[in-house]
Order: sequence, then structure tokens, then C-alpha cells
Amino acid sequence: MAPLKKPAAAEPYRVPSLIESSPEYASLLVKQVELQTRYGELNTERGLLRREIEVAKAAGGKHPSLAVAALLGDNTEVSVAGLSKKLREVGTEMANVEAATEILRRRIDEARDAASKVVCDTVRQEYQRRLAALCEAARALEAAREEHDTLLDDVEREDVRLGYLPPVRPFFLGDRGQGHVHHFIREAKGAGYNV
Repeated sequence: MAPLKKPAAAEPYRVPSLIESSPEYASLLVKQVELQTRYGELNTERGLLRREIEVAKAAGGKHPSLAVAALLGDNTEVSVAGLSKKLREVGTEMANVEAATEILRRRIDEARDAASKVVCDTVRQEYQRRLAALCEAARALEAAREEHDTLLDDVEREDVRLGYLPPVRPFFLGDRGQGHVHHFIREAKGAGYNV
């Protein structure tokens, strides 16, 4: 006798990512990482330049301008003036990266909105199916609750002391007939779903 084979399990539903749904969004995120990396490099360079300037100033002596240092044949790149110039250039580039990052953040927000619409359009049918199943289960729960409460009503009508039962009331469902299930289904219909 041949062993029974298990049926293949259905693949779980997978929501596409924003990156998969929008090449523009993906490229903007890559650019954002590049800018963050560049800003980090510049920040490190700025810290090193500040320390070098402090060391150069601590070494004493006069600090000639770049033009004077060049005429004297001094290494202008390690002079205080040269290091200060480089520090200003790094600061300017950091400001440019900050400005670009802010513009990029706005572009990412816009691209995220467009990509989100694509994802929502893609999952709409599956969402409708799952929402309908949830509403059906909620209606079944509400019907079971009504049967449960009707039995307790009948017992109470006979003036029975319920403490011997003891009953468990589903207060989490809200009021009978107008509780949370009713509001949930009305909200789903109000959102345009046929449930």
C-alpha cells in the first residue's frame, strides 16, 4: 500500500512591499542612504579638521593667510588657514546635503503615497474577501449571542436565581442588537465594502 501524500499547502498571501510596487520609491530610498552615508563621512571629516586646527593653533607661532603661506613655501593644506578653509568647504557641503535630504524626504513622502495606492489596489480583492469572512463570523457571533441571551432571559423570566448557573455575559460585544458588531459592519459598509 502506498503512503498517503499530504496535499501541498497553499502559499500564504503576500503583500507586495512599497519597494516592489514602485521603482521610483526604491531609487529614492537608495539616494537617501547615499546622502546619509555622505553626511556621516562629512561629519567625521569635520571633527578631524577641528582637532587638527586646535593642534595647529596649540603649536604656536603666527598663522599666516593662505596667500602668505604659499609665498613662503609653507604647506598650505596643514596650515590653520588651509584647515579652516577646508572646514568651511566641508560645512558648506554638509549644508547642501541637509538641504538635499529635506527635498528628498518630501519626494519620498510623495512616492510613498503613490506606491501605497498601488499596493492597496493590489490587495483590495483579498482584503474584501477577508473582511467579508470577518463580517460573516461577526454576524454568527451576534446570532449565537442572541441565542445565549434569550436562554438567560427565559431562565430569569422563571425567577430562577442565576448565581447557581453562573452565567457569563458577553459584555465585550456591547448592547444587544446595537453593539460593537452592528457598528463594525455599518463601518465596513460605510467604507464601500459589500459585506
